[in-house]
This record gives sequence, structure tokens and C-alpha cells, in this order.
Amino acid sequence: MLRFSLGSSGSGKSHKLYEEIIRRSREDSSRNYLIIVPDQFTMQTQMDIVKMHPDQGIMNIDVLSFGRLSHRIFEETGKRHEAVLDDVGKSLILRHVADLNKDDLPVIGSFMHRAGYIDEVKSTISELMQYDVGPDELKTLIDNCESRRSLKGKLSDLRLLYQKFKEYTEDKYVTPEETLSFLCKRLSKSELVKDSVIVFDGFTGFTPIQYRVIEELLLIASEVIVTLEMDDETDPYTNNINEQELFFLSKKTIKSLLKCEWRSCQKLDPMNTPDYDRWKEYRDEHNSDIIIKGENVRLSGNAPMAFLEQHLFRYKPDTYRSDQFPASDSIVIAGCADPSEEVRQALIFISRRIKADRDLFYRDFAIVCGDLSTYGERIKRESNTFGIPVYIDETKGLKLNPFIEYIRSALDIVRTDYSYETVFHFMRSGMMDFDDDDIDLLENYVRSLGIRGHKAWEDNFVRHPRFRKKTSDEEIVLFLEKMNLMRKELVNMISPIMESHKKSVLELSKGLYEFIKRGDAYSKLERYARYFEQQGDNVKADEYSQIYGKIMDLLDQVASLLGDEKVPIKEYMEILDAGFSEIEVGTIPQNVDTVRVGDIERSRLSDIKYLLFLGVNDTNIPKHASEGGILSDIDRQFLSSRAPDVELAPSPRQQMYIQRLYLYMNLTKPSRLLYMSYSGISADGKSMNPAYLIGKIKALFPDLKERRPAEDPIDKQIMSLEDAKTYVSEKARDYADGNLTDDDEKKFLTLYELLKKENPKAAERIKEAAFLRYQYTPLPAMLAAALYGNFLENSVSRLETFAECCYAHFVKYGLRLDERSEYDFERSDLGNVFHSALERFSVKLEEKGIEWTEFTDEQGRELLSEAIDEVTKEYGENILYSSARNKNAVDRIYRIIWRTVKTLRYQLGKGEFKPDKFELDFKEAGNLDEINIALTPSEETRIKQKMKLQGRIDRMDLAYDDENVYIKIIDFKSGNKTFNIASVYYGLQLQLVVYMNFAMAMEKKLNPDKEVVPGAVLYYHINDPIVEAEGTGNDPELINKKIIKELVSNGIINADEKVIGLLDRDMAAGATESDVINVRRKKDGGFYANSQIMEQDSYKMVSSYVRHKIREYGRRILDGDIEINPYVQGPRSACTYCHFRPICGFDMSTPGFQTRELDKLNKDDALALIKEECKKADKQ
Repeated sequence: MLRFSLGSSGSGKSHKLYEEIIRRSREDSSRNYLIIVPDQFTMQTQMDIVKMHPDQGIMNIDVLSFGRLSHRIFEETGKRHEAVLDDVGKSLILRHVADLNKDDLPVIGSFMHRAGYIDEVKSTISELMQYDVGPDELKTLIDNCESRRSLKGKLSDLRLLYQKFKEYTEDKYVTPEETLSFLCKRLSKSELVKDSVIVFDGFTGFTPIQYRVIEELLLIASEVIVTLEMDDETDPYTNNINEQELFFLSKKTIKSLLKCEWRSCQKLDPMNTPDYDRWKEYRDEHNSDIIIKGENVRLSGNAPMAFLEQHLFRYKPDTYRSDQFPASDSIVIAGCADPSEEVRQALIFISRRIKADRDLFYRDFAIVCGDLSTYGERIKRESNTFGIPVYIDETKGLKLNPFIEYIRSALDIVRTDYSYETVFHFMRSGMMDFDDDDIDLLENYVRSLGIRGHKAWEDNFVRHPRFRKKTSDEEIVLFLEKMNLMRKELVNMISPIMESHKKSVLELSKGLYEFIKRGDAYSKLERYARYFEQQGDNVKADEYSQIYGKIMDLLDQVASLLGDEKVPIKEYMEILDAGFSEIEVGTIPQNVDTVRVGDIERSRLSDIKYLLFLGVNDTNIPKHASEGGILSDIDRQFLSSRAPDVELAPSPRQQMYIQRLYLYMNLTKPSRLLYMSYSGISADGKSMNPAYLIGKIKALFPDLKERRPAEDPIDKQIMSLEDAKTYVSEKARDYADGNLTDDDEKKFLTLYELLKKENPKAAERIKEAAFLRYQYTPLPAMLAAALYGNFLENSVSRLETFAECCYAHFVKYGLRLDERSEYDFERSDLGNVFHSALERFSVKLEEKGIEWTEFTDEQGRELLSEAIDEVTKEYGENILYSSARNKNAVDRIYRIIWRTVKTLRYQLGKGEFKPDKFELDFKEAGNLDEINIALTPSEETRIKQKMKLQGRIDRMDLAYDDENVYIKIIDFKSGNKTFNIASVYYGLQLQLVVYMNFAMAMEKKLNPDKEVVPGAVLYYHINDPIVEAEGTGNDPELINKKIIKELVSNGIINADEKVIGLLDRDMAAGATESDVINVRRKKDGGFYANSQIMEQDSYKMVSSYVRHKIREYGRRILDGDIEINPYVQGPRSACTYCHFRPICGFDMSTPGFQTRELDKLNKDDALALIKEECKKADKQ
């Protein structure tokens, strides 16, 4: 006999039914009473029954789920020999059969390797099984999709996968969905269900396969009772079912259950269709239903909540007004800024209620979330701060667990043949015994030397690390010993996988197990579990205690399912990934007195006084049914309309109405108060609106005022010392800056004094942070001397770094920090190759006795090829041939340098200067005063301090006449650097002038009887520019002239006519514009303002200024100047490309920090300032 227990939420239908079952079980102890509930409700229902039972036990009452019922029946009647496939096994098999049939899956086959896609396919096929849709029914759906080619293709692919899945599992495995089919066949043999009373409680509906089970039970059991949500105004037996009604799902379920009884019960004459009017008469006559009517048991005495239950989602235009029982006593709507504030305000609410009412327990509160993924972690984190015990009712996926990452990265090492990324992903998985600092050292070593590939890791590390150049031989030996110890352990651990990865799946799985065993993973996971247990994090403790067993089960399944097959390691990893994504850990409450946290549909709440509903936003309610699964929302709607006899999971429209029922059931659970909150912005900063539900509640309760909890007085916000600490931290800066009102300042100081008393260290840290300001303190003289010594050896670029920012200089040259050395070919490396190739080319010309202006193109190409081959083969231990990208760079290098040597040949050919030195090192000049600079004015007052300049001039050209030696300095740049006299004034461009000063001093020493004249200091941009062919008629000669014009050097040129003629004889012959130097002549013989010329006296002044600047910087370095003072000039800044920004902590919002704003100066202004500085220096 089929019975229903019908009633609205809170009517007591389940309670009364449990009372009846307990009474009958005591009166008839020989009969079995089975209560079937959804999986997540079994424990709570058992607890409820035990509490209600006079004997505090459930002797002949069993609380089961459909799955546990199957297990019990199979145990009793004899289990099928097939193994039951869980979601992991299904994913593994689908992953495999999809790969075997990929050529026959034109639509979804190409997506099968995407992360998460196999899970979508598995879920869809599970749904088909659950709804009793086989390949034949799928064929019906496909036949109805002629107008929808894309959908037809998807369904055809699904049908093939479904068939192949069933073929693969036939007689070997059975899915959980199929167990219900087998259960139907076994029920008739069971004594457990024979003549029993069976209750289905907590369900809102059933799947087709579950209806089949119920149909069989109706034949065997003496009575089947089903509880459903329905108020006493709704006719449960009407044939008129409207899906927009609140209890549509309950009425639909009743209709389906009556069909089941009609098919199975012989008490009525069989008919083609059941006559529901006759059913109603029959039930009224036999009084076989329990219909709960009258006052709502749960909500009696709570008028607002009772009104909500009676009117929510009903078509009753009514509103609640009462002075005696105001709605605000029972319903709260809170508008919050974001999810974090929602969580915080909810926990403040709970804390205040608990403290105000000693009869309340945490178990009297429950939280449901519109989106548990957004709110769950925040609740967990904040609840620790408030000291509120919570239990988050969710099943947690473990794909990001370190143990899984450990396995994946180990397999990835083999797959990628020991690539750098996979090796150090493995090293940092959290499962290795190496110290983090040692891993850093090994990583630096490997990256600097480009160690990659299994063979390279098998061999001993013997090469000197590029990043430890100043280390002693003994230290290098010890360092290499440590690196090799780590290398050996890594290779030893990975070797079982390496040795088995080309064998069968079974052998590879064994190799993986051996790897896990060698790493002692089980003991490490146990230690993690104990640690988390000690920290009170039982969820993490459960995760780490269960993960090892679940991974072993996965490996057993993989070996069992695919053992003899051979698959590439990439596919093996994808198979495992499909399994990893299905591994979940469910948890149970560790404490009875906890606040239960769940979502709208899964939560099973009973006997709660307060319900807090967070995330009531339109993005969460109504909850979106699906987000782009295999079958989209539109696909489902189409199939529902075309093939109504084939039932699938609810369509999006149906799902929306079903969710209303879940909302109704949740919102009417609390006996005292319903608290709802929503956010104004999402966690990622997007604007959000409250859900339609908020509007419906406000319409029912027009007197209900929305609260803004964050605007409550501070005394209502502070619930603990931790709260006080948070508040003081947030307001401390405002207090320090004087931005608090008098009242806020008093509250702040009161809380600060409280914090200072209870936690003085925290209070002191907050105070320091609030009044934090940058205050420059130079290095003590002794420390500066320890870092730099009293004899500085400085390159010019080092001094330019000091001019950009003193602190950057200190970090780079004092602390000797640098970027991690990389085995790669970067822009700076390109410059080095350019320089070296040009030097080699020049040497080869000299060896052949060929002048720079005389080599032919054929000779030039031959000599340049030789030069580049020599440089690239020696450079960076063959780094230029380590990748396809770098090999392409060699061709580019040749092309650019060939353009460079042709242009240099042309430029030299236009003038009288001849190359004299390439890569001229300052060391060649011995003890020239120009590079050996005394920094101490007097030896009597302090230790004598000196600075020796280091440098290398790319090219020095000379020209002679009877009385003079003329010098031209060329500095090759791979970037487009432009000379700026203002940058010389600011100390940012000293290089060219220092080079000229050195060259002049050296030449004066070699030619004491001649006057040494500065001719030009120039940057040459090494490039092969692309120019517009417009106006050239594609004439190669005209195009070449344009290219030469693009490559004109820039810098300072002596304004003397003699010098200009030596640089470009065409200018001496009357040309108005040079194509080798930046000089243009006016008609009156003068030079245009943009010509890069300078009078010789002015140049001497600049030269003197640079000497003065160098001496100043040297003294400041040794005086310990490490001020954080980056320059800023327009869009450019010392910080723009600085690698040390994370170290200095420079922040303009912190008082004391400031930049040096450099004015934009024209040439004349800069020279005037230089002149002024030189006068000051002469007086000192």
C-alpha cells in the first residue's frame, strides 16, 4: 500500500511519521521498518530517531540511502560478481575508450583532452543511466534533431561513447546507477523488505530508475510511505499540474508514484491510464493518507515567520503588519559591501546572540550560502577569528593536494625529459626533504648552466656555477658535493617511472607505486595530518589522512582496468588526471555544537532557531542550472519539447521552479529568526544586485527596514580582542594623519589601550606601522669600508647607477645582489656578441693588411662570417645553438653586423679618421691620473681613499696633422640610445665623456709634443633599419642612402671647422648636411640649432665637470650614501626597469619617501648649470 505524509514546511510531517514508525516498531518488533533518505541526511536522521525513541535505540528500524539499501540487499541475496565502478573508474574508462575511438568522435573528440571535459562527459552519461536512457532512447533523441546539426553531432558522439563504455564494462563492471536496475531484480528475494514498512523521507522527487525500485517495493513491502512538501490548500491528486506552482514538484512526484502503484498493485482493475479522481475517492474512503493541517508546529508563536511560510511564492496579494509581533523581530535583511563583510557581519550577529542568551548553542544556528564556493573559505577563516565552531557541509575535491602535485610533477619530469620547470615544480611540491635554500641554490645552478635532459641529470655536476664567480675553490667543491647529493636523490626517486614509462599501464603503475614508496609519502602525509589535527584543522587532517588510500585505490583501478595496454605517458597522465578530478573527501562534524554551513539544495537542517542566508544576489538566486556542459540549457529545452517521453534532468526552466521549493524549505526552517544578506560588489570587484527574493520578502513585509550593519556604532562591531586588533590596525594610519573625528579618536584610543594591555607586541607593531616613515640613515663608515674597501674599482656604468638611485647602487654593488643567472640569449647578450664580432672583424682586417675603407664586399662577407662563427661557437657554452629561437638569432646577428660594417666603412671613407683601437681597455694605460682618482683631500685626517675607473672603449679613431692629434670615440649600442647633455649634468650619461678624457690623457702621454684635440664622442646604433621606399623608385642606391641616413651617429662633435672636415670632407667642401654626423649648415655658414656641435672650450668645461662628478660620487659611496632617491624625469624613472623594487620598499604613500624630479633642460641651460657647478668646484 502506498501512503503519503503531506504537509507544509514546519508542519511536523516527518516528526509525526517518525513517532508512528517508532510506536509501530515497538508494537510489532518482528517487522522491519526502513527509512530511506538522501545520502547526506542519513546520519542526522539516525540521530533524530535515536533521540525520539524511548529506548534510545533503533532495533528494527534501519535508516538507509538508496545506495546503502542496494548494499544491504546484495549482501543478503548474494552480490553480483561485477565490481562496482565509482566516478573515478568511469572517468578512467571513458578517457580510454574516447582515445580508442577519437577518429569516430568528430564533435566532442577534439575536446576530450581539455581539463574537466571528461568529467562533463561522465556526468552526462551518468545522467542518462540515472534517467534510464539507453542507447536506443538516445537514438530517438538523435532522430528528433535533424534541424539541429550541432546537437545531433554531440548526441551521436555521446551515443557512441555510451555504447563503447557499456561494451567495455559488460560482465566486468557495474556503475552505481546500474546497481538500482540490478536491485530491482533482487528485491523479490529479500527477507529484509518482505512485508516491511518503508518510508521515503527528505526527497523532493525521484529519477526514473528510483521510481522502478519503488514500484518493485510496492509489490513486496506491506506499506510504502512517502513524505512530500505541500500545504493543506493544495490538492495533491489533481490532474492539473502547473510547473509555476510552488508545490509543482510534489504534485508531479505524487502523480508518478500513483502510476507506480497502478502498475504494481492488483487492488484496482488495470486500466491504460490511471483515473486520479478514483484514486482520490479511494484514499478518502480508506483514510490512507496523513495530511498535516492546522497550526504550523515549528513556527507557532512566531507570527512573521508563519506568515512567510503561508505566503512565500504563493499568489496571495497580502502583506504583514503587526505592532505586537513586528517583522523585524523575526526577519533581518542586511545589505553589505562584499562577501567578506557579509561573512563578518553574520558571525558578529551569531556572537552577539550567543552572548545575549545563555540558553542558545551554536547548533541552534545554521548558515546557507547562495554560492558555497565563494563563502565557504571565508566563513572557515573568519570563524577561527571569532572562535565560532563551524562545520562546512561540502565534499572537497583534492586535485590541488601536494601529494597529487608531487605525483603529477614526477610523471611530468619523465614526459618532458627533465625540463627545468617540471623538475623544480616537483622539488617544491612540499613532499621533498630538501631545505628550501638548497633547492634555491640547485635551481640557480641549473638555470645558469642550462642543465636539461635526463642524461645531463645522470652525469655528475662538475662545471663552475656562473653565479658564484668569487667563491674559493674549496667552497666550490663543497657546493658541488651538495648539488650532486640532491641530483642523485632526484634521479634515484624518478628512476622507477623512467624505467617503466614505455611499458604497459600495469608496469607503469607499479613504477609509480615504487616511486611513492621511495619518497616515503605515507609517513609524510601522516605527519601533515597530525600537524593539522594539532592545529585544530580537522578538515585538512581528514584530507591528508585519506588521500594516500584514495591514490592507492586509483592506481589499483587504473592497473585493473587498463593493465596490459600500452599508452604514451602523456595519455597515462590524462587518465590519472581524470581520476584525480573525481577524488573527493567528505567530512563529518567533529563536534555536535557547531554552526552548520551548507548550500541551498544539499543542506539538511533540523531544529534550528536561526538561519543566516548569505549571498542572496541575482548571480546566485535563481541558481544557474548549468554552465556550458555537454548538453546546454538550450539543448535540453529543445529535447524536452521534441521528445517529451524521454525524460532527462530538469530543464533550466523547471530547475528554476524546483529551486523555489528548496528556497521555501530553507527559509521556513528557523523557528526564531531568518537573517538574509547580499553584497553590493562581488569578490572580484564587479557590481551586483540583490536577488528577486529580497524584493519578494520586502513586498510581504513592507514595514521591514533593510539594515547596513557596517554602519553600526563601533561598539557593536567589536566582539573580541582580535576584532579590536583589526579595527585599530585599519584606523591607525587615519589617527596618525589626524583624520579621525573626536568621537572616533576617543574610541580608537580606548581600543588601542585595551590592545596594548592584552597584546603589547601587536600594539607596538601597529603603532610602528601607523607612524612609519622613511628616514634616511647612511651606512656607518666602518660598514661602508667593509663593503667597498678604501680602494674603489668602479666602472662608469656603476657610477651612473649611483646617480640614478644611491640605494640601487648599494644593493647591486654593495650587497652584490643580482638577477638570477639564466642560460638563455637575451638583449644584453646580443650586445656582447655585436661587440665581439666587430672586434674580431677588425683584427682579421688587420691580419690581412686591409684598411677599413678598402675591403670589398666579398672580402667583408668572408671575414665577417669567420668572425661571427668564432664568437657564436664560444659564446655562453654554445648557448646560441641550444634552441631554434637562438639559432635564428645567429642569422639576424650576421645581417645586422654586415649592415654595420658596410655603414662604418662608408662613414670612415667620408673622413680622415682611421680606426686605431678596438675594445681599448683602461688597464692598457697603466697609472694614468685620469683613471686613478684620489678621493681623500688629505692623508693626515683619514685613511687615503682612491678610485680606479674601469672601462673599455669600443673604438677609438685618430686623425693627425703637424701639430695636433684628433680623437673620435665610438660607443656601439644595440639599443637606440641618444646623447643628451642634460643627462651629463644629472650624472646619468658620463660614459662618453669619461672615455674621451681617458683617450686624451693616453694620447698625450704617447704624443707629448702634440696638442690632443677632442674630435667627437658618438653613439652608433647597431641596426639594420627598415626605411620607406617612397620616393626612391625602388632604386637600391637611393634606398641605401636612406638607410645610411638612419644610421648617423649621435653625440658631441667639436664645432671647429677643421674637425668637422676631418669627420666629413664633404662638409669641408661646402655640403650643407652630413650623412655621417648630425651636423647641418645654414646658408650664412652657421650651424642649425639641432646640430650636435659644441665649442671646444665648452667641451673642456664638460670634461672638467664629469671629473668633478666622478670624484663626488666616489666620496659619497665611501661615505655610505645609500639613500633611496630615484630620479624621475617625465615618463622615465630609475624605478622603471629596476630589479630591486621589491627590496627597497619605495612607496610614495609612505611619508619620507620622495623622488628627485629632474627638470627637462635644453643644451644651453644644461651648459650654463655645468659652468656654474665647475666654478663652485674650483673654489673648493
